[in-house]
Amino acid sequence: MNEPRTRVKKKKKKNRFLRLLLVVILFCFVGAASYAGYLAYKVKSAADKTYHGLSRKSDLRTEKVTLGENPVTILLLGIEKYSGDEPPHSDSMMLITLNPKTKETAILSIPRDTRTFLPVINQESKITHAYSYGNKKGGQKAAVEASMEAVEKFLDVPIDYYATVNFKAFKEVVDDLGGVTVKVKVAKPITQRSMKAVGGKTYTFIPGETRHMNGAEALTYVQMRKTDPEGDFGRQKRQQQILQALADKALSVTTVTKATDLLDTVGNNITTNITLKEMFGMRNFYSSIKDGKHMEHFVFTHSPETDVYLPATGPGRTYYFVPKQEEVQKISNRLKEILEINQ
Repeated sequence: MNEPRTRVKKKKKKNRFLRLLLVVILFCFVGAASYAGYLAYKVKSAADKTYHGLSRKSDLRTEKVTLGENPVTILLLGIEKYSGDEPPHSDSMMLITLNPKTKETAILSIPRDTRTFLPVINQESKITHAYSYGNKKGGQKAAVEASMEAVEKFLDVPIDYYATVNFKAFKEVVDDLGGVTVKVKVAKPITQRSMKAVGGKTYTFIPGETRHMNGAEALTYVQMRKTDPEGDFGRQKRQQQILQALADKALSVTTVTKATDLLDTVGNNITTNITLKEMFGMRNFYSSIKDGKHMEHFVFTHSPETDVYLPATGPGRTYYFVPKQEEVQKISNRLKEILEINQ
């Protein structure tokens, strides 16, 4: 299957940098929220801005669950809009699965080109399209609902909560935290130029080096795809790495100024159906598992022989990623174990 992907659109380069790090924003929120007095109003104000209730109980649930009390899932959606006429879509997806009793946690990256059944249109398409189709039908809430239903259908696990974030928050969060230090995960040295909006500087990443990154550098690190031998799948691994590093850093915030900056960034860039009370519980939960012993990371294995190219509405063909069914089933079974769902 070495045919060129003639139908894959070349979007504006800056929009390729959207990384799904919503949970980092959430942890920044609750990390900053540990302050009292002066920040009390800021915390409440940010919570009011971010909260967008979505009254929903999954059809895979017999009763409604609560974050902090029951095993739950949180769907994280990175939302982008490529042009004025084009509807927004979910450029990135991650599913967080949490069990407050066993402390088990799983982070799953879902490739945007994954071909699966979308209930919103009653047919198969790319999973990233669910958000756009829902948005056309009923706006942002319908878009989120469509995405949650698509992921449920794909994995056969209930989706309980959601959070969305727009791209511009990423660099701000990293810089608000004073940067982040990670061990570089690339298969070979990679040189990548950052987007013009963050300086257009060129960075070289060396396998295994320990590196402190500012917002622009971290953004470049998580956006690399074409220069990475693993393509989008290598990029997903780096997303998860930065996600955990930023969450750890957020919980170590020790100054009022830094906490205030984080709350401003959060309030302006995130929407979620997680309440303020549940966010505090989430902070306490993450504090108890930050050693990483109970945290599992999942990415799908890329199998070129199962990729699909289908006729498009225009010239050329459209590329789809088709994961191996046995791998989907294995991940689904593990998530059900964490959720304590009988199989």
